[in-house]
Amino acid sequence: MPASIEDPGVLLEVRNLKKYFPIRKGLLRKVVGHIKAVDDVSFEIRKGETLGLVGESGCGKTTAARTAIRLYDPTDGAVLFRSHANGSGDGEVYDLATLPLREMKPLRREIAMVFQDPINSLNPRMSVSDIVREPLRVHGLDLGRETDEEVQGLLSAVGLRPEHMERYPHEFSGGQRQRIGIARALSLRPSLILLDEPVSALDVSIQAQTLNLLQDLQEEFDLTYLFVAHDLSVVEHISDRVAVMYVGRMVEVAPKRELYTNPRHPYTEALLSASPKPDPRNPTVRIPLIGQVPDPSNPPSGCYFHPRCQYAEDICRTETPPLMTIGEDHASACHFADKLELQGMQ
Repeated sequence: MPASIEDPGVLLEVRNLKKYFPIRKGLLRKVVGHIKAVDDVSFEIRKGETLGLVGESGCGKTTAARTAIRLYDPTDGAVLFRSHANGSGDGEVYDLATLPLREMKPLRREIAMVFQDPINSLNPRMSVSDIVREPLRVHGLDLGRETDEEVQGLLSAVGLRPEHMERYPHEFSGGQRQRIGIARALSLRPSLILLDEPVSALDVSIQAQTLNLLQDLQEEFDLTYLFVAHDLSVVEHISDRVAVMYVGRMVEVAPKRELYTNPRHPYTEALLSASPKPDPRNPTVRIPLIGQVPDPSNPPSGCYFHPRCQYAEDICRTETPPLMTIGEDHASACHFADKLELQGMQ
C-alpha cells in the first residue's frame, strides 16, 4: 500500500512511532527487557513552519526526532515524508520508517541536521570550506570552482566572511562554529532541518542572535524546522506549534500561544510554572513535581505522569489516556483535559 498524507500542506507526518532499545544481560547478552525511549508518538509538521519539541532531559525528544529522520531505525510506526526532489506539485510521499537504506540517500538531500555541540560536530582537521562542501561531495555535487562560490554564499548567509573559508574550527567562537554547522546543513538546500538544541551550548546573548538568524534563513531558503529544546523561552521565540513529551510519550500538542496561555495537561502546566518570567511584577506560582521521572524500561501503569500529578484519580492509574483533540489544533493526553482549569503564562 503506497504511503500517503491527506493534507497536501504537511511535509512530515509521524504516526505511532516507537523506538525501543534492548537491555542485555549475562554472558550470552540475552535480551531481558527494553528501554521505551519513544513510545507511540504521533505528530505532523506543515511546510514552512517550526514545530518545537520540548520536555525534561531524558524524555525522549531527541530520540524521537532522530528516529523520525531515520538516524535510528524505528521499532514500529510510520514516518511519512513529502519529497519535492522530482519537482512535482504536491510531491511524492515516502515512508522513511520502512524505506530500504539504499533508497534513503536521495532523500538525505532534503533532510539536514544541526547538532547541539558546535565543537564536537565539526571535524577539527577540516577547513570551513571542506566542512561546508562535504555534503556536496558525498552526493556527487561538488563542482569545483562553482562549489567555492556556493560555499562563499552560504557563509555570507550565516554571517561569516569569505576569508573564513580556509580557517579551522578551533579558530572560531562557539557561536561562529554553530553558524558553520548551519551553513553545512544548508549546503544541499534541504526542505526539512532538525535542530537538536542548537543554542543550548551558547551564551545567552549569542542564543538570541542565532535564533534570529535561523528565522531569517527559514524565510530566505523556504525551510521547515523540527526544533528540539528544553528551554521553553527559546521554544516560544522560534516555534509556531509546540509538542510536549514525557517519558517517551506525547502529552500535548498545540499552537504556541494557545499552549503557553491555555495548557491542557498538568505536566505542561508544571513546565510553564518553572520557566523564568521576564516581568517580576507578574509572577507565576511554581508547581513542584513530587517524586522522580519514571524509568522508561519499567514505566507506571495508566498515565505515565500520574505518580507526580496533583490531579490524578483512579482512572489515571489504570487507563492510558490517548492523545485526543480538545480544541482547534489542540490535543492533550489527559483524562480530564476538558475539565481542568490549568495555569498558563500571561
